Amino acid sequence: MEILETCLYTEDLGKARKFYEGILGLKCIQFKDGQFAFFRTARGVLLVFNPAYSRNLQKLPPHGATGSIHVAFRADEQEIPELKKRFQEGGFVTYDALWGNGQSSFYVYDPAGNLIEFAPAGIWELPEGA
Repeated sequence: MEILETCLYTEDLGKARKFYEGILGLKCIQFKDGQFAFFRTARGVLLVFNPAYSRNLQKLPPHGATGSIHVAFRADEQEIPELKKRFQEGGFVTYDALWGNGQSSFYVYDPAGNLIEFAPAGIWELPEGA
């Protein structure tokens, strides 16, 4: 079993699109300004909703969140330096973490203040490619 989709929230979907599509390089597969932006990940989807919109959904259960949400993307160890460089060149501060099992990851805040992590599968002792 794996995560099919995960959701973050922001009021400024244009900034989110510049961050996730422009800097991270995810393909935006649906965008409706003021409502949502959906991005393709390797085998899933990142949903970014405006919480004012998602709290008033009629066909689905209303949802939303406030404050910083955390999501981690799996990245191969060799990808991490290039990803970190792209964020730094885009003016974002990155934060490194070294874990007890010898694995490392890094964090960056998106424009809405969500905490985004990039880590190899080994951080949770998962095999690469699984």
